[in-house]
Amino acid sequence: MSARFSILLVCGALLAIPASSQGITGSFDTSGPYTSPPASYEILDITVEGSDSESARSIIAQASGLTAGEIITLPGDEAIADAVRSVYRLGLFSDVKIVEERRSGDGVYLSIEVQEEPRLAEYTFSGIKKGQQKDLREEAPLLTGSPVRPSDIERTDRQIKQYFREKGYLLAQVDVRREETDDGQVKIDFAIDRGKKVRVEEIRIAGNETVSDFRLKRKMKKTNEKKWWRFWSGAKFDRSEYENDLNNVVRHYNDNGYYDARILSDSVFVQEGEKPGMIVELTIEEGPQYFVRDIVWEGNTIYPDDFLGDALGITQGEAFDRSKLEQNLYQNKNSSDISSLYMNRGYMRFNVDPTIRVAEGDSLDIHFDIIEGEVYQFGDVGISGNTKTKEHVIRRELYTIPGQTFSRDAIQESIRRLSQLNYFTQESLGGGPGIDIDEANKTVDLTYSVVEQSSDQLELSGSWGSFGPILMLRFGFNNFSAQNLFKGSAWDPLPSGDGQQLSLAVQTTGSFYQNYSLSYTEPWFRGRPTPVGMSLSYSSYGGGGSRRFSRYSYGFQQDGHLKTASVRVFYERRLQWPDDKFSMGSALRYQHYDNQELFRSIPEGVSRIATFQQSLSRNSLDHPIFPSSGSSFSLSLEIAPPVPGFVQYHKTRFKTEWNVPLASKLSVRFGADFGYVGSLTGDRVDFERFVVGGSPFDTQSYYGYFGRDIVYMRGYPISSIGPRLNDEAVGGAVLNKYMSEIKWLAIQTEQLSAQPYIFLDAVNAWDRFELYNPVELFRSAGVGMRMYLPILRMVEVTYGYNFDEFSSSSGEDGLRKWRFQFTLGQGF
Repeated sequence: MSARFSILLVCGALLAIPASSQGITGSFDTSGPYTSPPASYEILDITVEGSDSESARSIIAQASGLTAGEIITLPGDEAIADAVRSVYRLGLFSDVKIVEERRSGDGVYLSIEVQEEPRLAEYTFSGIKKGQQKDLREEAPLLTGSPVRPSDIERTDRQIKQYFREKGYLLAQVDVRREETDDGQVKIDFAIDRGKKVRVEEIRIAGNETVSDFRLKRKMKKTNEKKWWRFWSGAKFDRSEYENDLNNVVRHYNDNGYYDARILSDSVFVQEGEKPGMIVELTIEEGPQYFVRDIVWEGNTIYPDDFLGDALGITQGEAFDRSKLEQNLYQNKNSSDISSLYMNRGYMRFNVDPTIRVAEGDSLDIHFDIIEGEVYQFGDVGISGNTKTKEHVIRRELYTIPGQTFSRDAIQESIRRLSQLNYFTQESLGGGPGIDIDEANKTVDLTYSVVEQSSDQLELSGSWGSFGPILMLRFGFNNFSAQNLFKGSAWDPLPSGDGQQLSLAVQTTGSFYQNYSLSYTEPWFRGRPTPVGMSLSYSSYGGGGSRRFSRYSYGFQQDGHLKTASVRVFYERRLQWPDDKFSMGSALRYQHYDNQELFRSIPEGVSRIATFQQSLSRNSLDHPIFPSSGSSFSLSLEIAPPVPGFVQYHKTRFKTEWNVPLASKLSVRFGADFGYVGSLTGDRVDFERFVVGGSPFDTQSYYGYFGRDIVYMRGYPISSIGPRLNDEAVGGAVLNKYMSEIKWLAIQTEQLSAQPYIFLDAVNAWDRFELYNPVELFRSAGVGMRMYLPILRMVEVTYGYNFDEFSSSSGEDGLRKWRFQFTLGQGF
């Protein structure tokens, strides 16, 4: 016996565990029948036959549990049967026998005879694609060179059928073909016939009198009939999903008062033929519709009955609704459920047990037994897994403070704020912190286990603009550490971990155009949630032989140029009222333009703008890039005072976004953007007007909008919407924009997140408020996808159709058509 087999034998002995003897083909043989009553014998010696390895024979003898000098009863000692089972349980032998060789007085000589399983030379899968073979090989419990156990063959057979069953091949067949080699090993080929895909052809429902077949089929989310338009699911049948769908059917009845509703019988069978199809048959017993009669609370001392009744939201006389009962009892979206009322005040062990009794006629009585328990506090709060982000950056986002009263909302808000950082994978945050309860001290210890993900951004892009090729290089560091800037060991490759944001960007076409920008943000100034930051930018355009710029026509001027510079500083602080999701910000900005006969979009000569901005915002989104719930809004007022030598205006902007979950990973998004630019002196304002259309990527190849506020719009080219003068977009003073999406987070991994969506947008900009018409909008619809890659961050592509024609002077024919748009780093 080879050394490999000896090693396998050792592993099998170590892994052997008690099990039933069913299926074990072992026995105890004697040299002759026993005619005398059972008697006691001493084992004089034990030998092992059927194995050539001395070490293997020693292990077999040890596994049997029998030892020389042991007293056994023959015939019928249970120790013999146990020994057979123990050796067989090693999984290396097809047959095990314990044989009495001879007797000597009151002693007996035993021999353990084994027959080894043949070893596996190789195994293959035939009749399927290479990719499927690779998938099956990863799951198969077979190892080349190891003994081939029948149980492993049967298990592999089941795994193959399950693999294809999940893909819709319910009739897959497996033929196991064995071939012995010259050296006594065995080759195994699993010949697979997938058969044809079996889809759910028909769902037949009987017994439903008050609810239509159509409505019940809609409640079966994953078990759907084959329809031509349901191309994404293919009407596959999944047993576990089918069981869930049966529960969904009963749940629908329970939510509409049918407390006794149940499925009397269900059957699933395949209707064979050239195109085999699956038939699902359900028989339902609806029962009567029940209404709530009495609601009784018992055990509550913190909240009175009336208060709990209001939180429950169920009144006497209304139809019974199981989902409403459970949500308002245990957890709803607003944290106004009864469990939250208690658990947010420290009653962590709170428990409520509803008992529902059928009363007279069509009535139900609901009795609630409450165990309030004692008040717990947060104990130790630990953090693990942060290999890059410093602990204080994580800890400052937590609402679970040691010593404070336990609160379920505090844990959920902590997770939401950690998610907003975008430093950690959603999988590591989704399960919440680990909880360890100290009953003696009534404290709850928490451990936040995080997994770091890259949130930095490197963008290198090129495009072709009005003045030739444009190259852009931008670095965005979202977890920077300025404190370690001069610490050599912290450069790996840059100092990181303190949660600061640093962005550097360079954009150029060569000698004609260069742009440099720098921004820095400290989100926790002086240890408080008060972001402070600054940004600088400088641009230079022009030179000999430059061109006067117009979006669609060019005139040449010698020695024209434009130089711009801007600086902005801002301060923001988190508010505690109306809640801690509100924040207020202030900003100062100075801009300098020196336009010497180059661009028409801004006045000739030097223009200076000094502004002060005040903003109020709120953010409750559950994810910074792919939110599925929550909302955000921002209201800002910017004033450029009428100082001599400076441009004057005032600008108001309001943006809002709402996200509502529809199902797992499926949500709907609504948004609006309103803006108004006015004059403080009555003179016309040309700066900061709204130019509508295009994508962020379009602006990289065009420079004609200095002093303008670009509003992106899916389905329309850049600057195609809004007031025009001499065939150029001058921008509107009034802005209305609406957007809506239905989106599905299809992929969410550390390497890639992808969210396809369908959209419907509408927008317009007017020259002055007197021309404002809220229903005069340019509309578009289409499909798109947002993707997040760690190195590039967000990439968004859209394919949209403009329902309304726009001015052909924008450089295109302005007709209705489909349009592909693409952007990096910033979305629409």
